[in-house]
Amino acid sequence: MLKLVVTIIAAGSPTLLYLRIIQSVDRFEKEPTRYLVAAFLWGALPAIIAGVIIELIVNVPVAVILGAKSLGGELVSTALSGPVIEELLKACAVGMLYLWRRREFDGWVDGLVYGATVGFGFAFVENVLYLSGTTTWGEWATLFFLRVIIFGMMHGFWTSLTGIGFGIARFQHSPTRKGIVILLGLGAAIFSHMLHNGALVLASTTNGVSFLAALGNYVVLLILLLCLRVAAARNDRNIMKTYLRDETPETLSAEAYALLCSTKSHALAALRLSSRDERTFIQAAAELAQKKREFIRMGDERGNAAEIDRLRIQLAGFGK
Repeated sequence: MLKLVVTIIAAGSPTLLYLRIIQSVDRFEKEPTRYLVAAFLWGALPAIIAGVIIELIVNVPVAVILGAKSLGGELVSTALSGPVIEELLKACAVGMLYLWRRREFDGWVDGLVYGATVGFGFAFVENVLYLSGTTTWGEWATLFFLRVIIFGMMHGFWTSLTGIGFGIARFQHSPTRKGIVILLGLGAAIFSHMLHNGALVLASTTNGVSFLAALGNYVVLLILLLCLRVAAARNDRNIMKTYLRDETPETLSAEAYALLCSTKSHALAALRLSSRDERTFIQAAAELAQKKREFIRMGDERGNAAEIDRLRIQLAGFGK
C-alpha cells in the first residue's frame, strides 16, 4: 500500500508538469478544462483497461507459437501488437472529442493538445502499474527514472501526432482527405511507438546500442515539439491578424488589434488590464478569430454566426 501511494504521488507530479508544458503550446485560445479532464481520464481508465485485456488476449497465441520469453515473442507483443492496440485505443478518445465537440477542434494545435492529454493519462496509470509491480525500492527507482523522467513524455508525444491528424482533418471538406490525414497521424504515432518499444526490447542483444535509438527517437520528438510550439504561436497570431483586421474600430481598438498581433510576449500590458481580464480578452479575441475562420471555411456549422456575435459583444468592452 505504501509503495502504491508513493508511486501515485511520485508519478503524478511530473505528469502535471508535462500537461502544463503541452498545454502551453496553445498560447492564445485555451481548451475548456472539462474536455481536457475527460481526455485525460479516457487515457487513464478505459484505454488502459481495454488495452490490458486486448493485449492479454492477443499475446496468448504469440506465446504459444513463438514462446512467451523468446526474443521473437517479445518483439511481436511489445514492439508490434502493443503500439498498435494502445495507439488505436488512445485515438478513440481523440476521435470521440472530434465528433462530439467538433467546435472545440479549431485546428492542429487543439488536436495536439487533446491527443497529448489522452497520452499522458494513459502513461500515468501505466507507470503506476509498472512501478507498483517492482520487488525492491532500488528496482522501483531505476524504473521510475527511465519511465517517468527519461521517457515520461513519450505517450503524450505519440498521441499528439494522432491529434494533429484529427486537427488537420477538421477543415478538410473531402471525407477521403479527412480519412487520409487522420490515418497519417495515427500511423506516425504507431510507427514512433513501435520504434521506441523495439529499440528497448533489442537493447540487451545489441549491448545497449538500440537503447540509443530509443533516446534518438525521443530527442527527435522533443525537437518536433519545440518546432510545433513556435509554429503554433505563429499560426495563432496570423489567424488573429487575418480575421480580426476588420473588427477595428467597432469591436477592437486599433491599439488592441496591434497589440494582439505583436510578437512581444508582454505587449498587452499596454492595455492596463488586470491579469484575469487580460486572459479573458486574449481568449475571446482568439476564439472570435477562430470562429470567423470556421464560418468562412465551413459555414454556419452549429451556430458559428451566433457565437461570432456573442464574442463581438464580449470584446466590445475591452481595449477601447
